Amino acid sequence: MIDAYMNQSLAWKSVTSINEYNEPVYTTTTIKGRKETGHKLIRNKQGQEVVSSARVFTKSAISNNDLIDGQQVISVESAVGLDGTVKFYTVHLL
Repeated sequence: MIDAYMNQSLAWKSVTSINEYNEPVYTTTTIKGRKETGHKLIRNKQGQEVVSSARVFTKSAISNNDLIDGQQVISVESAVGLDGTVKFYTVHLL
């Protein structure tokens, strides 16, 4: 059912390594998902309160510090179905 809502193409830049200047090196991929804008107060992985400006629903395994459409990922939550498998991810963007 969630597949019907994931009708947008999003640019996902995943961190593959760190260069000699301590900067992340990215690989770019296009993924299917749904991006919704709106501000929400959430906690990042360090436990600090931050304001999220958008959230994305996708089936791709996104990680913190990745980029989606140029925005940094600050939180990833998985939605687990009754069979115990991950059905989709809710990703909050900075």
